[in-house]
Amino acid sequence: MSDSKRVTVVAASVVSGALLSLLASVPAGATPQMVSQAKAAGFPAQNCQYCHTVAMPKKEGFKPDELNERGKWLLSEKDKLKANEVKAEWLKTYPGGK
Repeated sequence: MSDSKRVTVVAASVVSGALLSLLASVPAGATPQMVSQAKAAGFPAQNCQYCHTVAMPKKEGFKPDELNERGKWLLSEKDKLKANEVKAEWLKTYPGGK
């Protein structure tokens, strides 16, 4: 293997490791995919404001007071079930309707 190929392989390995570490350090919580999952389950979710009061919530500055009633309920379900993350499927049992 030539030196340039070794450098390329090492660089790719370092970048991959850094990306995996970054992904592992992101706290579990709501994701944009949850909007898609809620839609697929038949809920009228159009954007993050289905559960949040702000249009684009930031994970690093998450504030529970930026959740609407549905979001607060989901957060309480997460705590009650001792889950690592919120699940869109829980919306099926949300007492406040769609």
